[in-house]
Amino acid sequence: MTKKTGKPVLELVNNSTKPKSTKTGSGGGSGGAGKSAEQRFGDYAIIGGAFHQIKAVRTGPDGQGFVEIPLCDFVCKIAEEVTHDDGLHDQAFLRIEGRRKDGLTLPLVDVPATKFYSTQANWVNEAYGTLAFVFPGASKRDNLRAAIHLYSTLAGDVPRRHVFKFTGWKQCDNDWQYLTGSGAISAEGLRQDVQVELGQGHMSRYRLPAPIEAEAIKAAAGLVSDLLAICPGKPQIGAALLAAVARAPLGECLPIDFAIFIHGMTGAKKSAITAIPLAFFGDFNARRFPANFTDTDNDIEVKAFQAKDGIFVVDDFKPSVNQSEAAKLHAKAERLIRNTGNQAGRGRRGAELQAKAAPYNRSMTFITGEDLPKGQSLLGRLLILELTRVDVDCETLTRLQQTAESGRLSGLMAAYLQWLAPRMDTLKKEFPEKVVSLRNFALQGGYASSHPRAPEIFANLVAGSAVFAEFLEAAGAIDSEQAGALVESVESGLMQAFNEQGDYQADQDETERFLDLLRALFARGNAHIACRLNQGPPPSRPHTWGWREVSDPIGGKDYRPMGNCIGWYDDKAGEVWLQQDSTYAEVQRLAKQQGDAVLLSPTSLWRRLYEKGYITQTERDPKSSRPRLRVKKIIAGSNQRVMVLSADTIEA
Repeated sequence: MTKKTGKPVLELVNNSTKPKSTKTGSGGGSGGAGKSAEQRFGDYAIIGGAFHQIKAVRTGPDGQGFVEIPLCDFVCKIAEEVTHDDGLHDQAFLRIEGRRKDGLTLPLVDVPATKFYSTQANWVNEAYGTLAFVFPGASKRDNLRAAIHLYSTLAGDVPRRHVFKFTGWKQCDNDWQYLTGSGAISAEGLRQDVQVELGQGHMSRYRLPAPIEAEAIKAAAGLVSDLLAICPGKPQIGAALLAAVARAPLGECLPIDFAIFIHGMTGAKKSAITAIPLAFFGDFNARRFPANFTDTDNDIEVKAFQAKDGIFVVDDFKPSVNQSEAAKLHAKAERLIRNTGNQAGRGRRGAELQAKAAPYNRSMTFITGEDLPKGQSLLGRLLILELTRVDVDCETLTRLQQTAESGRLSGLMAAYLQWLAPRMDTLKKEFPEKVVSLRNFALQGGYASSHPRAPEIFANLVAGSAVFAEFLEAAGAIDSEQAGALVESVESGLMQAFNEQGDYQADQDETERFLDLLRALFARGNAHIACRLNQGPPPSRPHTWGWREVSDPIGGKDYRPMGNCIGWYDDKAGEVWLQQDSTYAEVQRLAKQQGDAVLLSPTSLWRRLYEKGYITQTERDPKSSRPRLRVKKIIAGSNQRVMVLSADTIEA
């Protein structure tokens, strides 16, 4: 009861009229007063330095209240949307900046757009860890994403930026531009408004300056002569280096499906001379190569894909630690070289079993090493150049290195690219035709007959040097006669280089290697050939066929077989009859003892021997059009199928 009215207090409270609230918001889940909104946009607001959801509720006398639901403890915005183009697909990233409600500045982070807009991903904790807090609940994550999006567009659309992750030619708005770390080289010169990011490490050194002017091009023409003369006693070295520099930017016109392998003993300055052509494309030297054979297979593949239309170097092929590590290194080299020759990457499938685009080598690749890869097929994809310690002219090399450090080589390349830019559409049509013409010329003249791929490699390098000579002539650096002499010098040097390729092919010929191992079996006493009539020593030169002389009990001479019997000798016909399975097993065993292996399967090996004319007798196979390489012979009174070779072939 009150003293004034004499009425109960509860009755007065129930009958009283509540004043209208002049504040917005509510605390907790009721329509009462709460914190004032600092900034409101749509159904969201920034309150106390953090995002909140403003949700309408039925409360108050008019039933039109609302609640403020905290979503997190920070405020952030999308500063820009960045699209990364890696040459296979585009990937969008949102660059997000933010501040926690206590004033702590959150790190600037790049969040993949797929994660930002995913209902399952929790990009906040992945990006900020424990620095930021998001209140639990799937709906809160969805509302936070919407709040950030709306807040970021209050002043207009989020700025957008396109970043390329590779070098080389790219057609933009019908104009060809050569992408490089410093921007893009177009017909007008260096464009710095184009953004190229090649990642960390030495890949970031692929940066070209603005093209040098005509007078500087004339002064730089002497560099061509220096490069050609870098190995005076081996003009093929300088010719190949210059041709590779000229050919590399034309990969857009015709893919480069070969590599150049420079090998020699340590101290031969392999890395030093390989760094010169690389320096045409950026800030490189012999200690700053983009890749080496300690990198992973995938890393080398991706880098070679990034270095499109440029020189790419993989340094130090040296499989000498142990047999296991050597096998891994050979496998790595094989993957890279086959990737290059086939212009195809390693196929991959996603979780949904859909094919994924795979990176492959789009560069003009140099490989340096002290050993060569195994197999004729791999060597056929290479131009091999051998260096000794006395081949390189140190004075010329020093002069070229100083020129590279000054940036004149990369400036000359930028001018070459500027000249190429308006001609790319024409060259894409005419350059492949030029290569075909030169390939036919090489085939007719027999200049590159070491491997079926050799004429194509020869034609590519000569055609590239012809385009470069045309550029120098157009710039006024040389006249037409000098341009012709330049191309002739390159052509002559390359002819000499390809004449030497046959020796490398012969060393890796699996049929010749098989015959060498077969001879070694008999010489070492690991296997023997018996007389087909009595299973004793062959009547002619038993020692050649794996027999050793011993003394018999009465003081005469006798012969003892060594190892397993793998065939028989027919003295009358001068033939050796080999038992295929036993022969292959013994040869493979000896190869493995030497830290190697026969790379061909038995069937392929026998077929290669037949194609080269080493198998002298065959039978018609009634079930197929191919001849049967094992024929029936009578050995010690019984029929056996054997492979027949001339005894002279093995004895030779």
